[in-house]
Amino acid sequence: MSGYAALTRPTELHLEGIVEDDGEVPVPRAIGEHLANPDFVKGVWATVDVNVSRFDGRAEKVNITLPRRLLARIDSYAKAHGKTRSGFLADAARAAMRQAKT
Repeated sequence: MSGYAALTRPTELHLEGIVEDDGEVPVPRAIGEHLANPDFVKGVWATVDVNVSRFDGRAEKVNITLPRRLLARIDSYAKAHGKTRSGFLADAARAAMRQAKT
């Protein structure tokens, strides 16, 4: 097992445990936020890329109303970045909530 995989799997298991205990998966933050935290000054750092969307639970279909031009821009952006409309909107919602916590 490579060093990266050795870090990724325990992180995923930790997140699975949080979900099983009906907890909330922490919102990912920029490494700079952690580095600025005085509690972690002497820590050793590594970043691990984990797709947290799989811990969000089952997908649920929703019906929303958006202006036609905005929807066209969303679709164009999502397509250009290899995403679906739903994936883009979910990512945008996560980013907005992450920004609101700072």
